[in-house]
Amino acid sequence: MTPTKANRRYQTEVVVAMVIYMALMAVVVPILKGQPPLSERVILAVLPALPVTWVIWAVIKFLGRADELQRRVHIEALAIAAGVTAFLSLSYGFLEDMAGFPHIPLWWVFMVIDLVWAGAGCILWRRYK
Repeated sequence: MTPTKANRRYQTEVVVAMVIYMALMAVVVPILKGQPPLSERVILAVLPALPVTWVIWAVIKFLGRADELQRRVHIEALAIAAGVTAFLSLSYGFLEDMAGFPHIPLWWVFMVIDLVWAGAGCILWRRYK
């Protein structure tokens, strides 16, 4: 499939947002390890999440510009990712609370949903080749 203008724009926006996210993480994490005052910790801890709002907005705009097939594949992949992530989060939450498993930070949910979304999207696109 040849990338469309909408695809290229979407990919560029996501890549730029994720580069900003990684740069912020590289700056924020060492500062937070120094245990600054609580007000600074709160601001610094939330700062890397801001580029994620750009990714969410890019997805919404992309889906609005995408053709029917692209929209269908992405929405199905997102549905699969949401279901798998919900199942994994719920199951592991029970294991943490009831079986003494170690705590996993909540930000891993973002990583899981992204990875499953990407994987499901790849599998679903194969259906249409």
